[in-house]
Amino acid sequence: MNKFLILSALCVLGTAHAEYRILAPSTAGGGYDTLARNVATTLERTKLAPGSTVYNVPGEGGVTGLRGFTSGQRGKANQLVVFGLTTIASMQLSKDSPVSLKDLTPVARLVNDYEVLVVPSTSPYRSLADLIAAYKSNPGLRFGGASVGSAGHLFTGDVLRAGGGNIRTLKWVPSSGNLQGLKALMNGELDVVSSSYGVAEPEIKAGRVRALALSAPEAVAGIAVPTARSQGVDAELVNWRGIFAPAGLSGEARTRLNGTFSRMALSGDWRALLFAEKQNSFFQPGAPFTVFLTREELRVQGLLRELGLTN
Repeated sequence: MNKFLILSALCVLGTAHAEYRILAPSTAGGGYDTLARNVATTLERTKLAPGSTVYNVPGEGGVTGLRGFTSGQRGKANQLVVFGLTTIASMQLSKDSPVSLKDLTPVARLVNDYEVLVVPSTSPYRSLADLIAAYKSNPGLRFGGASVGSAGHLFTGDVLRAGGGNIRTLKWVPSSGNLQGLKALMNGELDVVSSSYGVAEPEIKAGRVRALALSAPEAVAGIAVPTARSQGVDAELVNWRGIFAPAGLSGEARTRLNGTFSRMALSGDWRALLFAEKQNSFFQPGAPFTVFLTREELRVQGLLRELGLTN
């Protein structure tokens, strides 16, 4: 009987309740915004939290929005924010009122994305080994993609470091996004770009760029690009994104959030939205997500330091 009551209580905690207000710390149409709106749409369709809304506060790779989110929101379980790897780096790069993961409650990791290193189709670099050898002999090669400290910047640094290069000499030319970086590559303004695979895929399939390495830890179904590891370079990077609440939540509130987002991630509505946008679902609930974040934060710290971006 006691076991039945406990299971019933957990089911109640995971069912629909008051709507959420979800922060996307990016401009409308960006990766964080898309994820936040997919979450709100799924919560509406599944009736887990109908009426949930999304708002945008862009700036500093997510730090501007987080700064406001963590101020005065402690313990408010209906306030949520989505962000990922790039914002972990941005937190460490920001010297103006830095925000810490200690100010947040990890709720769930929701999606994974992968970077791909590409060169123009006319480039002399036909493999990752060619590129690494060229960098060692000519550190002035122009690499680029999104912002300084972005997933692409980190993956590029990790690849060149694993290949024996000095990444403090890496010349990174930032763009406002992956698409702009690819345009610069095809205009001859860059030699190499690291982009999210989804953005680069049309150019790869059209033969306008050559893909040298995928950042995934192992081969990914449907992506005909070799990983760095499969080419003998011990480098990988997952551009993950997740959802967080403010710090200071009660145990009951954390249990309710875990139940809600477990159900959301298992729903057909969620899977259909991600499939339509070629996003990779990866659900990791709060406790293991917290452990992952501790390791990830240390890894990013080390890469930023080796790139000469932090002390």
